[in-house]
Amino acid sequence: MTTHIRLSVRMQEIAAQVNQLLSEAAGQEVAWVLVCSTEGVSQYVSNTTRSDGAEMIEHLLSRWKANRADIPAHYNPDLMGQKR
Repeated sequence: MTTHIRLSVRMQEIAAQVNQLLSEAAGQEVAWVLVCSTEGVSQYVSNTTRSDGAEMIEHLLSRWKANRADIPAHYNPDLMGQKR
């Protein structure tokens, strides 16, 4: 079995774990999209609709293209060097 097929078979299991971890970290469920690429095959799993996930990715890409901070806390000098 190829790497991308092995990953595809387990994506829903991975999604459940990601959802649990992010919910615990945020204190509530949050929308997310996980994109993976193996052997030139990109795959995704999400806890939101495809259209909402696409919108999330488009917003992220527009921030990257504008060189804006992804997460403001990453640029807070008081947090630099702290383990998260």
